[in-house]
Amino acid sequence: MKNKTASAIRIYFPPGEESTADLIGGTCDKATQLARDTWGLEPPQDCRIHVMTSWLEFVFRSAPGPWRIVLAATIPFWFLRARRMWLYAGAWTQSFGKWVAIGVKPLRLILQSDRSIGARVFAEEEDVTAKVRQITCHELVHACSAGRKLPMWLNEGIAMVAVDRYAGRQTVRRESLALLRDYLPKEASPTYQQLSRMGGEAIAYQTARGYWLVRYLEEKLPGFLKRSFSAHTDARTLERDMITGLGMTPESYWREIDGVLAGHFEEPGIRTRLRVSKNPV
Repeated sequence: MKNKTASAIRIYFPPGEESTADLIGGTCDKATQLARDTWGLEPPQDCRIHVMTSWLEFVFRSAPGPWRIVLAATIPFWFLRARRMWLYAGAWTQSFGKWVAIGVKPLRLILQSDRSIGARVFAEEEDVTAKVRQITCHELVHACSAGRKLPMWLNEGIAMVAVDRYAGRQTVRRESLALLRDYLPKEASPTYQQLSRMGGEAIAYQTARGYWLVRYLEEKLPGFLKRSFSAHTDARTLERDMITGLGMTPESYWREIDGVLAGHFEEPGIRTRLRVSKNPV
């Protein structure tokens, strides 16, 4: 296993994967600066990025020694979820206290990934090298927020908005707003563990919801998220303050917010509706 350093982040990669490691290294400085400037989030004290050619190898290789014992002992509880994630995720982040590890697939494996979920949410990116940079940026923002225990919608939303700013354009399909308008049931955002058990449409919906909600907050309550992060506001208080700031009520917020977001961001006169299941598995 080879390694190199970029912006104080160690990048590990197998022989033959230098091109992906170079793309990752070239992303680190701008991505971490975006997290710092936009939301006041700093990189973890120890952040490592692995070019991930095997999900099982990454899980164990990226973990500190004592954690490997825990992972081995608990493998029946997370094996199937991780194997499923490998099919469609271009990368993922693991947090072990102050130690954060990111795994990013190399170019060829990203091209082989299942796009059935991502295609519902993300704009098509024909340049796979740009895709690697965007994926790396997304995961680095996760690494910067890893110690804050953010709710899933917020953790995904800030990472996706950061990718927009990194790319200099909107990287999420506007048609994904139809998911917010049409998807049922309207419930509070799930945890990551709950999300991992959901079907593809539910995952696409919850992911899109986080993105558009962060976009909306940045417009309607500018500086709210950065102030909340700086104050180390806990997730429950942050959501309460958000609901109050938007002039909504906790009892109806999650039932109503999707319609608010779709109505705000959809282009006038255009309603692209998708057929979605009313009873997602």
